[in-house]
Amino acid sequence: MIILVIVAALIVVTVLVVGRIFGRTKAGESEIVLNIQLDLKEDIGLLIIDSDICGRKASGGVSNADKSMIRMDERLAWSIDKQNYENTPDVVELTLRFTVVTEYCDPNYENIYPEEYLIPMDAIVFSARFGEAYSIRITGDKTNGYQAGLE
Repeated sequence: MIILVIVAALIVVTVLVVGRIFGRTKAGESEIVLNIQLDLKEDIGLLIIDSDICGRKASGGVSNADKSMIRMDERLAWSIDKQNYENTPDVVELTLRFTVVTEYCDPNYENIYPEEYLIPMDAIVFSARFGEAYSIRITGDKTNGYQAGLE
């Protein structure tokens, strides 16, 4: 019985670790999943994600709960849930604007960070379907700037 509990715990931990490392690759029917691959020259503090769906704007971001920097080669997953957008069609024009915060700062709901740490990227605009996953690659460095592109 103890061995079964240990094996079950190991399976759960493995699934959680693999999910964190490889991100989500599939979307539920009411969400758009962004699989974001970082391909940077240095680690970053936070990644701010601003979205606009049919004129409805939202903002959020990704940081590490342990206050460590996000690794330069990390794979992240971000989900946009349809229930947050009333009367939205299944296919939408999605505008994404990413901003790198170069040093770790405590996340806040207003996304207010020291100006000297912020490096915004040009927007990505594309038709997106709820129930689909999209791959985005972010490249660059704080000296030359960052670029985000749909793959």
